[in-house]
Amino acid sequence: MKKVSVTREYNNNTIGWKDAFYNLNESMSKKELIKTSSGFFVSHNAERIQQVKKVLDDLECEVAHLYIGIDINNPGFDMHVDTVDVWFWQNKGISEWQFKNNDKIILYEGDLIYVPKGVYHKVNSIEARFGISMS
Repeated sequence: MKKVSVTREYNNNTIGWKDAFYNLNESMSKKELIKTSSGFFVSHNAERIQQVKKVLDDLECEVAHLYIGIDINNPGFDMHVDTVDVWFWQNKGISEWQFKNNDKIILYEGDLIYVPKGVYHKVNSIEARFGISMS
């Protein structure tokens, strides 16, 4: 897998926990929330967050989902593959990305990773964290 790195100063304007939980609560009220396991949540329509709109425009994406892992023991999603190209913007905390070819990448606050469709990966929480996936 070819690794792609993009620097756009996203680390200077990450989303705060308050806005992330507001989006999570708003999604709960609209029944858009997915609770995959204890301490791991997926909120659709993260494009409602003001800072996300700017990043979506910059990356020419339309869809954004918020992933929150508040328990580092949460299993998240197992090794999986997406059917679309995905950008993931780590906003708080640290996560470890594992790929089927045994590559590992650590993401810190503000980091952005591009994962082409068809690439198998799994994300582990190193500490309480959240990020935005965009496609």
